[in-house]
Amino acid sequence: MLAQLIAGGMSATSAANVLNQSATLTDLQFNAAGSFAQRIEDNTLSLKLRPNQQFARITYLDNSGDSNYHAAQFTLRRRFTSGLGVSLAYTFSKSIDNQSVDPVGATSGGAITNTTSRAPVDIRDFRLDRGRSDFDRTHILQGATVWEVPVGKGKRFLNSSSGIVNQILGGWTINSIFAYMTGEPFNVNAGGDSSSAPGGRTANAAHTARAVVQRPISAHLQYLPGQTTIRPVVFPASTALPCGQDPNSPFCIPAPGQNGVGRNIFTAPSYWNVDLGFIKTFQIRERFKIQFRTEMFNALNHANFDNPRDASVGSPSLSSQDFARTCCATVAPPSTQTVVQTGESARVIQFALKLQF
Repeated sequence: MLAQLIAGGMSATSAANVLNQSATLTDLQFNAAGSFAQRIEDNTLSLKLRPNQQFARITYLDNSGDSNYHAAQFTLRRRFTSGLGVSLAYTFSKSIDNQSVDPVGATSGGAITNTTSRAPVDIRDFRLDRGRSDFDRTHILQGATVWEVPVGKGKRFLNSSSGIVNQILGGWTINSIFAYMTGEPFNVNAGGDSSSAPGGRTANAAHTARAVVQRPISAHLQYLPGQTTIRPVVFPASTALPCGQDPNSPFCIPAPGQNGVGRNIFTAPSYWNVDLGFIKTFQIRERFKIQFRTEMFNALNHANFDNPRDASVGSPSLSSQDFARTCCATVAPPSTQTVVQTGESARVIQFALKLQF
């Protein structure tokens, strides 16, 4: 790209003179050839870098998206008999695509834009983005149980009990729901999309390039030394510098015109959650019962951490001050609900009383 500019008759120095000099030099410092070219093109069309000079942007939609999914699914189920019901399901799967967002659907992480970090880095070659889907989870295990405790009148133990003994020890039911799944994949982006941190735009002024991995590294939860008050990170401290300038950093900004490493090569932390329910039924009359329920969501108060792409605090971008930080895998519940199906960041306990007749 830079060679093309020079061949067109304009050196980097002369280009900086006709543009905002500090912003242009920042582009060059961070290898942002795409941003550098756009600044020149926005000020002069003499280099004819834009294929259609009369248009600033053209929205083009096609069916180049491609995906495939393979899975082995196993189910073990014990129908509710003798006071016990068990259901267990396991899925071993892999989903591969070249784009996991709907480019025209704002509600699915898309909308008509090519600046999102989840969009293809090069719309001319979708093969560069072929990899694990953003939502891919290799292992998913889910289980549920319903157990009527065999104690009390008419049950296996203390079946002849009555009065206060039966009211205290009998009529109990315990429910449980367990979920485990491996983490979703994510990218590490080269930088931001602003003039102060343009490193992510090395190949194209609109797209965000992925970072280059300078040394072997894997994503896992950890605390930065001396910063125990900060939420965990999935990578050690890194610098957003061009490759070769900081050999101690695991990541670096790719050279001008390059797009970095492959898509979704890192895996976020796994997720697991246990919900419990305790139900006590009191027999008042032959036709009347009172049921008292205690329901515990995230009963073990286990913290689940999301990947930096979706975390409430965190970012997969090298230039962000929240790079690699991660927080809880939870979403704000609707106003009509007190809990959410994707798991709570902390234990939630609720009580209910119901009359049956």
